[in-house]
Amino acid sequence: MYQLEKTPFGPMEKLRIWNDKSGNSFSIVPGHGACLLDLQIGGKAIIEGFETPGQVEANRWMKSALLAPFPNRLKRGTYEWDNKKYRFFLNDSITQNALHGFLMDQKMEVTATDLTKDHAVISCAYEYDAHVEGYPFPFLFEVTYTMKEPNSFEVKMRFQNKGSQPIPIGLGWHPYFQLDNNIDKQLLQMPASQMVGVDEFMIPTGKRYDYDEFETLKPLKSTILDNCFALSDTTKSAEVFLQNSTHCMRYWQETGKNKYNYLQVFTHPDRISIAIEPMTCNIDAFNNGDGLVVVVPREAIEVSCGVELEST
Repeated sequence: MYQLEKTPFGPMEKLRIWNDKSGNSFSIVPGHGACLLDLQIGGKAIIEGFETPGQVEANRWMKSALLAPFPNRLKRGTYEWDNKKYRFFLNDSITQNALHGFLMDQKMEVTATDLTKDHAVISCAYEYDAHVEGYPFPFLFEVTYTMKEPNSFEVKMRFQNKGSQPIPIGLGWHPYFQLDNNIDKQLLQMPASQMVGVDEFMIPTGKRYDYDEFETLKPLKSTILDNCFALSDTTKSAEVFLQNSTHCMRYWQETGKNKYNYLQVFTHPDRISIAIEPMTCNIDAFNNGDGLVVVVPREAIEVSCGVELEST
């Protein structure tokens, strides 16, 4: 039977859900963007998350952050919508761009829980009142974490336009996966895709390059990745596999209309984890329109991704 425990976490609260029989568990902090702190399947930890309240508040590397109203970078934090210009705060000092929106810092409310012997579900919501100057468009954001026996975990996001005009939106997630503390020895497999060409400020140049380096399972070794990949939108899902000597992780994300048709892959500089980040749109989509979703008043979009873990 899954159980739920609530404990103080600095000025916030941590919710831990677990099943003693299977060893499945996960923890979130609703007060900081419903951030996922840890995830274990069969007792095996598979993400690198924040361990302390101080780390959560510092938000270095934005571990497991839910990303909205845009993922990745927005050039100089500026864009134009409906003949008006808007500006986000710049939080990427290296490239002088806006990075990953503002949802990750918001306090969410738990709206539903469902705990049984076979699954655990927890939903959180954030009602945005349009107070950020760079995005004066009200919306409702909801996230649902679902763990199912014996070995799966899913993240579903829902975004609803609560305003009176069509608005642009991009969604994403920023987990760092690790099967051990050295990704150099792990094997990676990615779907055939197109690598997005970027300039020195990590903004797309408009060029794309066919990429099949990890089309079959092969060692990462010293490969360095910090790249966005455009996936086929004619299929229903895309998969990434990560494997070490004891386990194989299957990551999946929905693809298709208004789904996760982009994938950012980032090897941590310390080589201890690899970020596999689903995105509904390209880098700087508010400006280049690549994959940008437009949601009309009262309508909503939903996107899902998840992982499964098997012993090898």
